[in-house]
Amino acid sequence: MKKRRFIYLKMVFLLALVSVINVSCERELSDDVVPAKFPNTAEIFTDNPVGLTDQFFVSFDPATGANVDGFGVDDNVAYEGKSSIRIDVPSSTDPAGGYIGGIFRDRGAGRDLTGYNALTFWAKGSTTATIGDIGFGTTFGDDLPLDFLDETYAVSAKNIQLSTDWRKYIIPIPDPSRLVKETGLFLFAAGSDSTGGLGYTFWIDELKFENLGTIGQARPFINQGLDSNGAAFVGENLIVTGVGVTSNLANGQNISVIASPNYFTFSSSNPSVARAEGSQVSLVGEGTTTITAKLGTTDADGSLEISSIGLAPTPTLDPSRVISIFSDAYTNRPVDYFNGYWNFSTTQGQDDININGNKIIKYTALNFVGTEFQGAKTINASQMTHFHIDIFVENTLKPGDFIRIILQDLGADNVFGGGNDRAGSITLTSTSATPLVNGSWISVDVPFSSFPTLTTRSNLAQLVYVTEGTNPNATGSITNIFIDNIYFHN
Repeated sequence: MKKRRFIYLKMVFLLALVSVINVSCERELSDDVVPAKFPNTAEIFTDNPVGLTDQFFVSFDPATGANVDGFGVDDNVAYEGKSSIRIDVPSSTDPAGGYIGGIFRDRGAGRDLTGYNALTFWAKGSTTATIGDIGFGTTFGDDLPLDFLDETYAVSAKNIQLSTDWRKYIIPIPDPSRLVKETGLFLFAAGSDSTGGLGYTFWIDELKFENLGTIGQARPFINQGLDSNGAAFVGENLIVTGVGVTSNLANGQNISVIASPNYFTFSSSNPSVARAEGSQVSLVGEGTTTITAKLGTTDADGSLEISSIGLAPTPTLDPSRVISIFSDAYTNRPVDYFNGYWNFSTTQGQDDININGNKIIKYTALNFVGTEFQGAKTINASQMTHFHIDIFVENTLKPGDFIRIILQDLGADNVFGGGNDRAGSITLTSTSATPLVNGSWISVDVPFSSFPTLTTRSNLAQLVYVTEGTNPNATGSITNIFIDNIYFHN
């Protein structure tokens, strides 16, 4: 649903804001001025839309696959009264769009919902399908174009199970005190995944906000309620995800909703390492910090421990003495790829991190991976004397762990498997001349004599890293590494 755009059905949107006149701009407000209060109307739809336009449904854009034809009011079906909202979910192959969804927006300035703790409605389906997304707090902004989304206090429940009989559904509000001027009153998105691609119909009635005394203590969470840890670099900005609230309903059911992080107050245990500005975490110094959050005064389950690390040392060698493969300090030779996703390789990632212009390679799920520059152009390093690479191991090291670095040369025929290929390798361990460590950079700078079987290096074509499978004592626990400053020099 990140491609949401909105269109109005059967209505003309009057740009009333265009006619707003700026009067007495320099007039100062009196101290006696009381902030305007907004209506606290609870009802959204009973027999008719309440406080909404007559054609009140704002559909997601057909360009995203949304079907605009399946929404209406049914005067023959109702839980209470004489009518209900009818939604015809299209089949997955419907040429007009394979899903239906949109929002209901308050047509005024917004509603004060601070007196309520839940969105409630009655619903039933023509079959026991699941509705992918139901919630509130999402709307478009007052600025043009209308596809600008405001999700400041969005709440969403996923995969709502329908019954063929009327049932009441409850979507708890994480913190009603935040909803002083809410215009996004309802959102839904429904497809046919749960019905094998077949279309179906569901009805909604008595859609409103309520103050229920039967909702148990909210249990907020961040990071999916898990305590996890990881490494990132000074200068990076991270976003805390997996934010929501689990509440217990009167029937004993627990319901979890995905909630906007704006309901929460985030904090960093070490502000000199990271600052938490909402759910965005800015890493400002080296060290370790733990990000936690509260919903009101209630501690959220889950945390994120971050080891903030500096960048690899900046090379200082004269460029005339260097052939660089990957470094922001030099002009790099072209390569075919940093990860060829070879058969039997589980390794993910390649040149995918950019910290204020400093690029870093990150590999995850590493078992072996290769950088290849044969197709672009092999490298003649015959006048070079040393190989250099900076490595950061994120995993905790275990006995037997290693990183083997292999250089492959194609020989005079410049063909893979042509009979002249030569390869050499070095193996880094916790006891090697440059020992492996975790949690900090190591600079490996070795002479080519460390690769004794690499007898020619005039057509270097591959650089390979291996962390498991070639050492019977290895545990293969090195799976996440960062790499920078790969070059040959003399």
